[in-house]
Amino acid sequence: MSRHSREWLSSQAAPITTNVARGRFTGLLVILLTLALLSGVVHHERTREILICIAFFVLLLFAIGSVGRRLRFVTAALGSPALVAQWLLYLGRSPIPKAWVFALTTTFLAFLTLVVLFSVLRDEAVTADTIVGAVCVYILIGMTWGTAYALVALNSTDAFAVSPGLVEAAGWGPPTLPFVPLLEYYSMTTLSSLGFGDISPLSGPARTLSALEGAVGQVYIAVLIARLVGIHTARRSKE
Repeated sequence: MSRHSREWLSSQAAPITTNVARGRFTGLLVILLTLALLSGVVHHERTREILICIAFFVLLLFAIGSVGRRLRFVTAALGSPALVAQWLLYLGRSPIPKAWVFALTTTFLAFLTLVVLFSVLRDEAVTADTIVGAVCVYILIGMTWGTAYALVALNSTDAFAVSPGLVEAAGWGPPTLPFVPLLEYYSMTTLSSLGFGDISPLSGPARTLSALEGAVGQVYIAVLIARLVGIHTARRSKE
């Protein structure tokens, strides 16, 4: 590669890196990735639970900062009860049923997913921040379905069939918090249509949610690519 080519690449990479670091959704993406890693990397259950509670608190802060001013109150109103309920559940002092905690968390994540999605689709130019926001939406979809699966598993212990090897490796059991590592893993493999077959939905609600998530994953990718290409093409035509 010539010296001029290297200089051109450096001049292009610097603004992109700066824009990503200062973007609306960068902090949100970092905490989402952290939350996903905590669910799978930390094996000690109590340690994982407290770290997830802390990460969810940080997620709420970044979510409030990422949405527009008009939606900040709604975001706090939906996220704060879920956060408090999770801490009370972790401390063993929850005055509300565990199913409500799972439902509150799922509702908040679904709301945040839609808010970020509409923000990304409204962008009139494809920027680094647009791409980061689109990645956030994809991860949020997986997390939202993961907590919904946990709610289903909480109400029906035989909702999912898990292979014996995975049961032993992941310590499969009744969910204690909405973020269940095994179900988050199942959600992401279903969303991306990988389907390794080590977890299978058995109950009606589990099968319905799985089918819907698989369809949403494919539609999201198709719509996102079409939208981004359309924006880029329209902008190039104007220029």
